[in-house]
Amino acid sequence: MNNVTENTKVIYVGIDVHKDTNSFCAYDSREDKLFAEHKSSSKFENTLHYLKNLQKSVGQDAVFLIGYEAGPTGYGLCRKLQKEDFACVIIAPSTIAKAPGQKVKTDRMDARLLAKTLAFKTYSPVCLPSEKLEAIKEYTRVRTAKITMLKKAKQNLLSFLLRMGLPYPQSGHYWTQAHMAWLRTMNFADKWLQESFEEYHAEVITLMDKVQRIEAKILELCKDDEVREKIDALVCISGISYVSAISIVAEIGDFSRFSKAKSFVSFTGLCPGEDSSGNRVRHTAITKAGNSRVRSLLVECAGSLRMHSVVTAKSVRVKRAAEKCVRRHRFLRGQVHAQAQKKNALSFPKRAPLQSSNDGGGKGACMFCLGNDEFC
Repeated sequence: MNNVTENTKVIYVGIDVHKDTNSFCAYDSREDKLFAEHKSSSKFENTLHYLKNLQKSVGQDAVFLIGYEAGPTGYGLCRKLQKEDFACVIIAPSTIAKAPGQKVKTDRMDARLLAKTLAFKTYSPVCLPSEKLEAIKEYTRVRTAKITMLKKAKQNLLSFLLRMGLPYPQSGHYWTQAHMAWLRTMNFADKWLQESFEEYHAEVITLMDKVQRIEAKILELCKDDEVREKIDALVCISGISYVSAISIVAEIGDFSRFSKAKSFVSFTGLCPGEDSSGNRVRHTAITKAGNSRVRSLLVECAGSLRMHSVVTAKSVRVKRAAEKCVRRHRFLRGQVHAQAQKKNALSFPKRAPLQSSNDGGGKGACMFCLGNDEFC
């Protein structure tokens, strides 16, 4: 689309993508005409055949811009179309304008809406990551899925013991070495109760081993040239480990797509909402918009500082990484933290909902500076 001039004929093609079917609609903005509406199976050969026929009907000199809504089908269709020299974008669903009173929804109407959205440029494109970065993101999400399963397995085991009248007798946290040793001493007289306990306990142990194995492989991924520099910068921030850093980098991809730190914090949903009217000004809780996984990671990293001492054995490694980071980014650590506090104050003027969320917004602003290799 870089060679488009005023005299170039542009055809906008909206595709309503589903697992089994695709619905197509073309739009000519000059003539304000919708045409070439079609529905076929979701095989890429059918999509390519439709576009080739459309090219023949409108002329080879026409330029195509194709778009579809981001969803569970991923980036595969966009990459394949780009390899066939078709300009394709993935449209963020939250930026598609829809009539508030619309009560009828069909695939045909959705394809029409996408085509017009492309023509009127009332959308925000989704950042298309590289295939390697997408693979890293999917593997870090495996860890998140296993941790969710592990939390549920732990809850099932503790609930079973509580129903049997066997709560943990000592004071302190669960899943410490002392607690694990106590679990190994459990013995029930009834055969089936013993079988139930062993199944619950074995599931917890198995998932803990899987999480440890996945985290070890994620640490190896941190050495990849595509993400290593950004990860080394992010771990300079207290509370962010290598596992969290690579997960954040994989989810964000290109930090430069955000014009300023405020936009990045808004993308993570850590900025406060507002419900103002007339003379009334009311700030609400954090918006929780954008990428929920990045938001959860930032809040967890901020919360870890409240629960643990900042001065630990990790501080030596963080200090060494920070010294390298200072030379690479040409500013002092103190300036980085001051910039984070400044963005934190701007993003949370009143009624900060939670201190961990507040700290997460500050970390997000600081992270944006490090990811973009500049002061913001």
